Amino acid sequence: MLGVAAACLLALVGRLCYIHAAMAGPGSRIALQLEQQQQATMPLPARRGEILDVEGRVLAGSQERPSIFADPSLLEDPEPVAEALGAILNIRRDELRRLLTERNADGTLKRFVWLKRRVEGPEAEAARAWIEKHKILGVGILNEPFRRYPMGSLGAHVVGFVNIDGKGMEGVERRYDSILRGTSGSITVCRDAARRPIWPAPGQDALIPPRDGMTVKLTLDAAVQEILEAQVSAAVTHFKAESGVGIVMNPRTGDVLGMASVPTYDPNRPGDSPPSARRNRCLTDPTEPGSTFKPFIASAALAEKVVKPGESIYCHSGLYVVGSRNLHDHHPYGDLTFEQIVIKSSNIGMAILGQRLGNERMHRYLSAPYGFGFGSRTGIELDGEDPGMLLPLRRWTTFSTTSVPMGQEVAVTPLQLATAFCAIVNGGRAVVPRVVRAIIDPRGEVVEDFSGAQNGRQVIPPDVAEYMTKTVLVGVVNEGTGLRARLPNYQVLGKTGTAQIARPGGGGYQPDAYTSSFVAAAPASDPQVVVLIMVRRPQRSIAYYGGTVAAPAVREVLARTLAYLEIPPDKSPENEPKSAWLRPTRATD
Repeated sequence: MLGVAAACLLALVGRLCYIHAAMAGPGSRIALQLEQQQQATMPLPARRGEILDVEGRVLAGSQERPSIFADPSLLEDPEPVAEALGAILNIRRDELRRLLTERNADGTLKRFVWLKRRVEGPEAEAARAWIEKHKILGVGILNEPFRRYPMGSLGAHVVGFVNIDGKGMEGVERRYDSILRGTSGSITVCRDAARRPIWPAPGQDALIPPRDGMTVKLTLDAAVQEILEAQVSAAVTHFKAESGVGIVMNPRTGDVLGMASVPTYDPNRPGDSPPSARRNRCLTDPTEPGSTFKPFIASAALAEKVVKPGESIYCHSGLYVVGSRNLHDHHPYGDLTFEQIVIKSSNIGMAILGQRLGNERMHRYLSAPYGFGFGSRTGIELDGEDPGMLLPLRRWTTFSTTSVPMGQEVAVTPLQLATAFCAIVNGGRAVVPRVVRAIIDPRGEVVEDFSGAQNGRQVIPPDVAEYMTKTVLVGVVNEGTGLRARLPNYQVLGKTGTAQIARPGGGGYQPDAYTSSFVAAAPASDPQVVVLIMVRRPQRSIAYYGGTVAAPAVREVLARTLAYLEIPPDKSPENEPKSAWLRPTRATD
């Protein structure tokens, strides 16, 4: 009996030696099986970088939440697991059964499936307690980074959101996804028979540490953004409009301090809102600008010296016949000075300026690369920007000569309009709008800094820009269609606009459909802030002129923003002509 036992032991030893020497060498099938059974590679997710406003307030950050996973190949019986976890996680049992029996293309059971990701509150605690109690091999919990937007919908169209896998889908989250997401790492561990990790596996590549994402600091100021969103939303609600947009910019640097679009959405729950609410209309929705376009033509006319300051122009008493076309003003005007043409928003006066300029010069001043940049993307660091519409010069006709100066036959985005207005009020220099101020690495060091003034091209001479700013556009607010934008301590300048909405596909305009706009800056002595608000389809029975719908909202944004930024006033209430507040605002553009 001892001999037989010894022989069996020798046979087993020989078998082990054979397996070790002949079958378990590097790269052999058994060696690979051993490695798969004894070792496991666990992901080490990188932490996504934060998105901050200009003052360092967190607009987007990351937390961790537990996610439930399973290894179907290790489950002896998936039925009780599906029944128990289905009740805890509020998932249908047949759906969990499908996940727990899912197979690869070669017919083998999958080694990893998510049962439910980023479980919250009581569900997570109940699932953890059940897993720890039953100790079922093949079910576990893994903490995953979870994106949170602590300020909710504030700045949602700029910040954007991520999908369930943490990939940026809109806004800054999408444009800077590669910078924000970082690089995930991994750790290879040795496991016991219950597949529990016990120690790191040997080898240089056992631990690959994750590299956290960088932080993106925006030019947006959460306080200004809140002011802007509140006023745009109030205007849309009060006038029962379809939508509204607003932009606040620094005309010197091109920094966007606020960018709002109504309706909006909560990036914490983007699926609860329709795609139309997630669209950044400041970038994606070009429209005819109407009378807000007139300052650009007037500036070009002054720059080309086809008109002189104070020059009187006959406006044909409200009816101007150009070939087969009849042009009208809302009120019949006779002689108007150049300044009054802009202040009173005379279509006929602007048409005459367009005729003096001619199509070639007018097109050069409006288009890129030498003019205000209409018809081209501004270059802002956000995806989805529409270039607007400025037809090539060869397609301009004699109709264009008189239509374009009135803000017709062109389409501009709100961002294009605000950016071009910055060029008038900052001394005639073009700027590129920007929403990103700096890129910061995980150690807190600034990698890239985009702050500071821009050295843009000179679009119009400085003296023309100064005259338009301090005389013409100031007159629009003090005695023209922008009276409702006046402030007691700051001299406001700006231009109103009321544009008809074109029919889809062309063929005229939609009945009783308007876009009411006002673009302004303050203080006139040294403009620090540009504000644009556009309200689409206000209910005509309430009001639809830009001076009535948009100007009061712009006034509130300017007043609160200038106070918040501690910009010194440039006039005193004692010098305010009180009669101007009582003068009727016959807004006609």
